Amino acid sequence: MFHEKTSNAAKGKWRGILMALGMAETFLKDQHGPCPICGGNDRFRWDNQDGRGTYICGQCGAGDGMKLAMEYTGMSFSEIAPKIDGLLGNLKPESGSQRREMTGDERRNMLRATYSSTQPIAKGDAADKYLTTRRLDQPTYPAALRFSDAMKDGEGGVRPCMVALVGIHGITDPKGRQRYCSMHRTFLKPDGSGKAEMASPRKMMPGSLPDGACVMLSEWPGHGAIGVAEGIETAMSASAMFDMPVWAALNATMMEKWFPPAGADEVAIFVDSDANFRGLRAGAILANKLRTNPKYVGLEVNIQTPRIIGTDWADEWTARVRAGSEA
Repeated sequence: MFHEKTSNAAKGKWRGILMALGMAETFLKDQHGPCPICGGNDRFRWDNQDGRGTYICGQCGAGDGMKLAMEYTGMSFSEIAPKIDGLLGNLKPESGSQRREMTGDERRNMLRATYSSTQPIAKGDAADKYLTTRRLDQPTYPAALRFSDAMKDGEGGVRPCMVALVGIHGITDPKGRQRYCSMHRTFLKPDGSGKAEMASPRKMMPGSLPDGACVMLSEWPGHGAIGVAEGIETAMSASAMFDMPVWAALNATMMEKWFPPAGADEVAIFVDSDANFRGLRAGAILANKLRTNPKYVGLEVNIQTPRIIGTDWADEWTARVRAGSEA
């Protein structure tokens, strides 16, 4: 069977597969810690028995690497298996000893090198064309979005890439400039007509993210309403629809850990309407956290949900633009 073929081929390679799918390496330890599925703080353990990627969570239960990949991405088996098959040829089985994690200096040097290979998005480059196809083009793009015309894709190729800088608002360097702790990469087709045709066109840089980290896609004026969504395109779409700054938490787990910048008096949570309700659950967890935290007394919190199950706010924006052009 296809499932058996994919799982057998993936044996011993699940760490690399899961990281290529966007999971932070900090989840992949044989010790209790945060769960990448439900967001629990100390109920998940990745024991990787016999190299099968196995895990156990006090709330989600247990499973193998295939189930973990499906739960984390929200994809069905028929959707995730081809992606995993596409990754398998580029991953080597781990040795018996656990792979050494990058040191802090190594990770910082890698981030600096990646940043130095990028430039602000300019009219006519592949990132601008990609965002234009999504009706998200802007006269001037946010500083947190950058572009490289030739970046290694982690799957043996070099492609154009939209790079998003990840940080926490208010965390600055001695000169008062925004600090960034990681980067998210979206690999693109050369003509910018869409995401690259590869196993995993969206990738986080290795390493964990601190609570509250996000892609700050709009300037924060210091007061008023702020929105948060999962994906970059979703956040930009919600911002266009609701005329407010919206930042991207990048995934459901990070959305649960997000917190608003100082001065916010309203938070709009733009959830993905996933068929498995993962996005809705993340939005509810964040809303409850903000409503019950004494630090945010008086903060107005609301959840905005797309009308159709299986869609997000990028889909809503595309439908609205299409309807307007056809009117």
